[in-house]
Amino acid sequence: MTKVIFGNHSALRVHRTERDRIRKFYRDILGCELTRELHDKDDFRMGDGFYIAFLYGSGGGWEADKGVTYAAEHALSEDDFLKAIFLELKADDVEEMRRKIVDFGVKVLEVPDPHLYFQAPGGQVFRLVGTNEDLSTYEGHR
Repeated sequence: MTKVIFGNHSALRVHRTERDRIRKFYRDILGCELTRELHDKDDFRMGDGFYIAFLYGSGGGWEADKGVTYAAEHALSEDDFLKAIFLELKADDVEEMRRKIVDFGVKVLEVPDPHLYFQAPGGQVFRLVGTNEDLSTYEGHR
């Protein structure tokens, strides 16, 4: 049977009005590197090799990504983002990162789980976990 894994690239369609907060949050709070800034897109590197792109508006994207059309006008509503997907964010010092994230002013979600779930600028929802935390209870092994 063929197996799949998540790749190291992700993209989110977001509203242009969130651009400054997205940059501040990902660069200044999470410590990501802003690797590319285009009129309609920002690319960040998280850690050693995960890349996340924020697509801010319609446009050809031909400056860097030939043939790609970005259309943020088709972004989900803020409420729909809360239902779309939870992404896992790992930190070596969970309490310090929790403090920085909450102090930044994100929307904290009430989830029956001891981890911090929050909506980051741009709308995506993250669960904050420890880098060395045993998360096997979430994997549903029989």
